[in-house]
Amino acid sequence: MKKYILLLLSITAIGLSSCKKEVIAPNNGPPNITLLKYVNPGDWVQSPNKETYSVTIPVSQIDRDRFENDEVALSISRLDNDLYDKMPFVDNAESYSYTYAPGTVTLYLQKTNDANIFPDRPTNKARVKIVLITSNL
Repeated sequence: MKKYILLLLSITAIGLSSCKKEVIAPNNGPPNITLLKYVNPGDWVQSPNKETYSVTIPVSQIDRDRFENDEVALSISRLDNDLYDKMPFVDNAESYSYTYAPGTVTLYLQKTNDANIFPDRPTNKARVKIVLITSNL
């Protein structure tokens, strides 16, 4: 019986000693970037069907490489105060969302599924926080 226990412990010790420990090095690429942009009430453009307002913000930092490999996240401070809403979100039957392409970010204020409620043009200046998140390739 002792031989079997000793054999089992020997096999276990050999198996555990062959495990390889890997260390993941920190990303040495460019750091994340946070940009603050401002949207005035007059910047919003209404769609012909009146279901959507949109505004396009130029963001030169979103080049083709960043567009293909990294992430873009947005938050909006609708009253330009110390309260941000992470996009996308819905508030009072209005949906806030965004899309991005190389060089631009477009914000959308749309009606929700309630066919009787159309969004109103924002009346306050909004602060938009754009975070460019670098991927560790």
